[in-house]
Amino acid sequence: MDVHVRDDQIGRYFRRIQLGLRFLAHGARARTTCQWSGLTPDQLVTLRRRWMFNSDERLRGPSPSSFEVFFSSALTSSQAALFVCICRIVGAAKSHNSLEGGEKICEAFEIFREWEPDAHLEFEQAVLLMVGSVDAEKIELVSCSRCRVALLCDKLGNIRKTCRRCAHADAHWESEALASSPLSGSRRRGYD
Repeated sequence: MDVHVRDDQIGRYFRRIQLGLRFLAHGARARTTCQWSGLTPDQLVTLRRRWMFNSDERLRGPSPSSFEVFFSSALTSSQAALFVCICRIVGAAKSHNSLEGGEKICEAFEIFREWEPDAHLEFEQAVLLMVGSVDAEKIELVSCSRCRVALLCDKLGNIRKTCRRCAHADAHWESEALASSPLSGSRRRGYD
């Protein structure tokens, strides 16, 4: 029997195991972990048992599929935009649903966690964000038309071209301009 296993095959096998462990450590669901790492469900169960991951704490059910949570507040929207920017910097957006892409998304998520330790972004949401920004059907990363800050844009909802800070400043300037105009002063005094 002639058995020839190349070093790159062995290296790739161990990379898949390491990626599976990283996904499990970040709280990914079994299906997501299998899709990105290439591990079978049986291999994943073995990893979980061998490395003593608590099966009661793992997430079950379908992965998140709605982008609405990222637009619920200014903070979550800016954190989501930051994560998408980090994904682009590390190159996660180039390799989609592959071993290399999984390693990159883990790297981006770990960088994001270092940058924003109090953020409520879960790993499955991070995967959704990265995939959604690559597909660019429902969300897109754009720049503010005034200050050039990164914005996450909901292509199916309210499309904003300015960030909340610039929009607030515009509204403030408009209200000051109305208050200081000669017509508004005469109306307030009852000279109409």
